[in-house]
Amino acid sequence: MTLHKRFTRAGLRLAAAAGLLALAACGGGNGDHITVAPEPGLPGCADDGSCASNPPLEIDSERPAAVMIPSDYDVTRRYPLMIVLHGYRATGALETIYLGLDTRVDTGQYVLVTPDGTENLNGDRFWNATPACCAAVAAEEDNSGEDYTQIDDVGYIRRLIEEAAATYSIDTSRITLFGHSNGAFLALRLACEASDFVTAVVSLAGSTFEDASSCAPATNPVSIRFLHGDADETIFYQGGDILGAVYPAAPETAKRFANLAGCAGDDPVPLPNVDAVASLEGAETTVVTYPDCDPGAEVELWTIVGGPHIPFPWVPAAIDSQVDWLLDHPRE
Repeated sequence: MTLHKRFTRAGLRLAAAAGLLALAACGGGNGDHITVAPEPGLPGCADDGSCASNPPLEIDSERPAAVMIPSDYDVTRRYPLMIVLHGYRATGALETIYLGLDTRVDTGQYVLVTPDGTENLNGDRFWNATPACCAAVAAEEDNSGEDYTQIDDVGYIRRLIEEAAATYSIDTSRITLFGHSNGAFLALRLACEASDFVTAVVSLAGSTFEDASSCAPATNPVSIRFLHGDADETIFYQGGDILGAVYPAAPETAKRFANLAGCAGDDPVPLPNVDAVASLEGAETTVVTYPDCDPGAEVELWTIVGGPHIPFPWVPAAIDSQVDWLLDHPRE
């Protein structure tokens, strides 16, 4: 099956299941644990009481990103920040609807930022995350000859985090990312290169660099929960390549980030199965956790047995679990 067909097929699944536009998404051995002195806190308007009670719902003039805040937003409180990173050919708004993160802003009491990746000439949005996913794919598919690998999406998301902290009353010990596919590749890259900001990540159907050393330098342990269907035909659970660029298997990816968080990456501990996807029978998702992590850090791998690239429909409690898990892992 060609790369193009894999992407198209993934998009058709979601369109049929969720009634949304195509959310097709394309889509570091052991890293040494790095121990450093704590970073200074990310400065924000909550520190000096300058947060506006009626802030704008868009940030970044160069690449605007929409923002949702709780309906009872109160500048005397500090809110976790969540950034959703969409899959290839999707948008932040579509990904947010698919995951139901917009409907949980009030119940979860967090600030949600939904940025969009760069558009190629075909109008497909993407993130420049790793060699496998997905700047090279975007260039091949629009036949533009553009070098999209020069786009600094790590710098862009760091800028959004800084501006969000300067604009909203943010709890900077809880800066979280929820990435899907291409967005999960970028979220995991940010767990390496922006670990001074990012505290917790949920990676759905993502992976990382072929070479584990490309993940350096991770300066702080980041809590990460990996979700991946073992029947994923777009980003293969057992690893693969896209246009010749290799990405590792889900268990290997989880092991690497467990080691970076100080966990025992070779000794995952099974937890009870979870019913995460309503279209699959029973408690289809196996869960392992990695013990002995650094204080406050946690790494888990959820394997959705029989799960495709775009699982649907989610069991509501399973999405609640992802949101709660992100918010419950502040940096100590």
